[in-house]
Amino acid sequence: MVSTPTKRTKLIKVYVFDDEKTVIKEKADATGVTASEYLRSCGLRRVLAAKPPADIITIRATAGTLKSELMMLSHLALETNNQQIINQVEIAIALLDKTIAAAFNLTP
Repeated sequence: MVSTPTKRTKLIKVYVFDDEKTVIKEKADATGVTASEYLRSCGLRRVLAAKPPADIITIRATAGTLKSELMMLSHLALETNNQQIINQVEIAIALLDKTIAAAFNLTP
């Protein structure tokens, strides 16, 4: 059986502004816990999304620009009523949407 210490002994310093300290204290009081308990709860139970790597962000930005260009081409194709171009542009947009979704593990 693993024993758990009855008293916490490790300290983490967090620097905050006066107004941030006030807000944290107010939220802790509103939930009936100490500021330490409140911050521990936030830090241990809250899951933050990881920021994607810069290359993935670049891929998405470039893909977004490309999609805009394809949408303009689609409008031109509709004006000329060229069904072959319309079909190809729609296929390209669908593939691009899949690429963007894959870059961020989304479903189109």
